[in-house]
Amino acid sequence: MSDTDVSAFLMELELTQLDQITQDLQVRAEQQKAEKRHKPSFPPVFTDLDSMAESAGLDLTGLMKDIKRRS
Repeated sequence: MSDTDVSAFLMELELTQLDQITQDLQVRAEQQKAEKRHKPSFPPVFTDLDSMAESAGLDLTGLMKDIKRRS
């Protein structure tokens, strides 16, 4: 959806509808701010290498098999 589409959509709404959208957006913004305050800013702690690699989208098992085949 482009900016002109959004503008055209908003122009068709009544004032009460626009007020409701504004209130909803303010509530969502406040909720997101509250969630950010409660989330830790440090990375999660991993107890093993496999779970850390999985979270990064890496396949250590495949890599180890490839290394064994080549040696």
